Amino acid sequence: MRSLFMKRAILIGLIIPLFAFAKQKDKPDNGLEVFSGTNYVRAVITAPTNNVSNYQATITSIKDNKVLWQGKVEAHKYTENGKEKVSLTVTNLSPVLWTPTNPYLYELTIKPSDGINQSEMRRRVGFRIFETHDGNLYLNHKPIFLRGIAINPPGRGIPAAVEKSREFALEYVKFMKSIHVNIIRIPDDENWYNVCDELGMMVFGGNYSGSVDEKKPPVDYDKAVAWYEEDKFGPISHHPSLMIYAMTNEVEYGGKLGDAWQRFLKYAHGKLKTWDETRLYIGNAGYGFGVAGDICDLHRYWGWYYNSPYTFLHVRNNSEIIPFKKPVQPITFTECVGNYTGPDGRYNLTPDHKNPGSQLNWTGHAPENEQAHLADEHQSFTFQRATETFRQLRTINPELSGIFPFTILFYNWDTVEKFADMHPKPVTEQTKISYQPVLLSWECYTPQVYAGSSIKPVLHIINDDDDFNDLKGAKAVWEITDKAGKVYSSESLALPEIKYYGAWMQKLNVKIPATLATGNYSLSGKILQGDKVVSHNIYPLFVANTSFVTTPKTTNVLLYDPSGKTAAAFNQLKIAYKPVTSLSNLNANSTLVIGENAAGTALAGQALTVKQFVANGGRVLALRQDSLHLPNLNAILNHPVKNVVIDLDNPKYTPQPRPSRNGYYINPERPDNEVFAGIDREKLKVWSDYTDWDLTQKGFPAVYPVTDGYVVGNKDDIKDIAVLGNFGVALESIAIGEMFNGKGSVLVTGLDLINREGKDPVATRMLTNLVAYTNTSKGHEKYPLISETIRWGVYETEKGVLTGVNSGLMVNPKAILKGKNTSIKTTITAEGHEIAGAPSGFNTRPGIQYVAYGRRAWGPYYLRGFGNIPAVADADKNNNIGKAQFWCRIPQGQRTSITKVWNPADVPLNIKITVNGQSVDQEVKAGETVMVNCPVNSSTVGMQFSADRRMVILETTFK
Repeated sequence: MRSLFMKRAILIGLIIPLFAFAKQKDKPDNGLEVFSGTNYVRAVITAPTNNVSNYQATITSIKDNKVLWQGKVEAHKYTENGKEKVSLTVTNLSPVLWTPTNPYLYELTIKPSDGINQSEMRRRVGFRIFETHDGNLYLNHKPIFLRGIAINPPGRGIPAAVEKSREFALEYVKFMKSIHVNIIRIPDDENWYNVCDELGMMVFGGNYSGSVDEKKPPVDYDKAVAWYEEDKFGPISHHPSLMIYAMTNEVEYGGKLGDAWQRFLKYAHGKLKTWDETRLYIGNAGYGFGVAGDICDLHRYWGWYYNSPYTFLHVRNNSEIIPFKKPVQPITFTECVGNYTGPDGRYNLTPDHKNPGSQLNWTGHAPENEQAHLADEHQSFTFQRATETFRQLRTINPELSGIFPFTILFYNWDTVEKFADMHPKPVTEQTKISYQPVLLSWECYTPQVYAGSSIKPVLHIINDDDDFNDLKGAKAVWEITDKAGKVYSSESLALPEIKYYGAWMQKLNVKIPATLATGNYSLSGKILQGDKVVSHNIYPLFVANTSFVTTPKTTNVLLYDPSGKTAAAFNQLKIAYKPVTSLSNLNANSTLVIGENAAGTALAGQALTVKQFVANGGRVLALRQDSLHLPNLNAILNHPVKNVVIDLDNPKYTPQPRPSRNGYYINPERPDNEVFAGIDREKLKVWSDYTDWDLTQKGFPAVYPVTDGYVVGNKDDIKDIAVLGNFGVALESIAIGEMFNGKGSVLVTGLDLINREGKDPVATRMLTNLVAYTNTSKGHEKYPLISETIRWGVYETEKGVLTGVNSGLMVNPKAILKGKNTSIKTTITAEGHEIAGAPSGFNTRPGIQYVAYGRRAWGPYYLRGFGNIPAVADADKNNNIGKAQFWCRIPQGQRTSITKVWNPADVPLNIKITVNGQSVDQEVKAGETVMVNCPVNSSTVGMQFSADRRMVILETTFK
């Protein structure tokens, strides 16, 4: 049993000129560990000189060489982990404490005082302690919120001589501090730790691994603890910047294996707390729920490959994110956000992975020249939602203690020669805003409003001042501004005193000037202390004036709406219609609108009449039908569709399998269709809440554009469905689809429209567009017109011929290798995936980018698990021939299809192309690119591919 003084430890720090650290060694002194608290230091010497009972110790300020303490220290000998050790403890010190804004450092010098000739040992130290009290994290007995970043060098592909250099580390850490990051996760590297000590950057380090001493889990507990102390944690324990040890990362947490891990981690944590009590421990980072260790840590990638950025609202209630009643304990998310983009800013389409489906979810089939901008936007939006929601919610859940987005902040990695070459992404600007120590943050769920209306945002102010100061004598100012910064309205409010680590919130009523022209504006806010801007933030607004939504010119509109809710909206919009209660005598020249959730059993009973009406050329608009009503609507459809019931923002882990019934970021598959008139992609992301919801209420804001999406009942049914708008992972769900039957069609939408009439101008415009489109005979085309070459994988050239997983044509990712990566060997797997070096590496090798280069006939396939990774059905796993198909229209007179195909494999491969029943078979030699011609006998084209899954289809042209 160790005595009390053997269980204490220290750390220290100070802000000092960088030249003062020139003599700091790259490697720590062998055999010397130093632990420091706020008023003591303990040095542990391994394999000490024999017969030494006392040592001379000196603690000197590095800043000014002033001696804090000097004198003799009694040596206490003991054996630990089979090694002879000596412990030296100095107590009752009054040092300047190490903090992020004043990283004050000292030098500890130790030598024998018994006349024995032994060289002195030195260690740079900083005095501080990191603890937990009442569910919060404390630095030097003051609460602190961790504003972290989890993806950092070294070990991310930057040339080793660059990323491990002191100069690079200095510039990198300086930049991170400039954007208000106060803690980073880094591997064990002395240069990096030294720089963090000097600049005041806190560190989360240790064993970020799925094993302990190469065991999963260890059986010999004491041997594993010794590994932590001697090999993993010991070499970095003297650094004052190190606040948290990771004991493991994402190891099993359920079943027998999970129980075994928990037993070991609990035992190891108890032992390690007596070895170093000046820091905190995360037992199982991401998955352990704090069962072992000091912190309940989660990894949740809401808004990347599952759930949405709004799922972070659920962290207000521990019972929604933790599967048991947890003890009082700090909560951190040391990984979140994700959304990995490559050096050119576009999503990194790593093969056989979750990234391609995620890309489609958030940037859809937008043109190639818009992809990088849209990816940057979503990365920043997810970062903002995660970090600011976490901080806003501390008033409701005070255990929320820190967040570390695991996302890529820089464009360049493998090609850099210095830090300046990395080039920060736009998300770093968002970081600088969301991580302001004193944060003004808008809670607002109405991004699209009318001029002359009012919005009710909640103004949140969170005081995490870096110097632990209260906010006094300040006022908040908010304005409506345009892109040029012109102010259209301004208001202000004197703020009460807000204590350090406190928060304040106020719901406002902000009038949108009635004179504003339709366009993009901002709700801009700032905190002022005199003339000093303490914090600033904006909330983007789309404002529409009265001309944005006009009454559509319609004739012979019949409205079937037993509840009257849709009729009320039509009345407000002055849409001319005739209410009907029976569908038995539909006029061939009329348009039938089925109101929201109006598809009851009475409609199903009249299905044959409606189907005949459609077959004869009638048009039907079916507004949103939930899971109770869609089965009745299916009675009038030629091909029934399936309503899905999974809630996108259910925070349960592991996530429920997609697709979800609700969603954001509608992808306009045919953006030139009249249903999207006046509505671009940006206006289809998030719609305005109509319930006046805020964080103090139960439930969730009504911000989904689509609440009742659907999928095809059979993949082959897609040949009779024009998918106008889709959403979700891999664009698997349909928001707006036109079902063709005979001469007519039924337009089915899952958009939440009627509730937003008069509140959200975009939703209201969409409603009038849908009515106008259904009421005209123009534009109702089952298939898109292809008049130019399709460059497969370049979405704008595909014109919406591919939707979801239905076609079987899967994008083919190809690695772009630059700098030192040009020597990496690429291989083609049996399934056709091109792999540069090792599989994956999207986060450890962010400089390797995969881009779309053609498509492969890969069907039938499905999306596996919540990672949404394409997988071949079990029945087809022994057959490597994939199938794919699409339909389109071509200009009259074109008689030949020319398809460019490439065989990346090292053996010949075959491809069969069929157009309207006429087939051509061709063998393609290894590494060869050829043109395959096929006759075309109609301006309506159905094209099928059958090929080895390694074959890449690059282009298709009709002539």
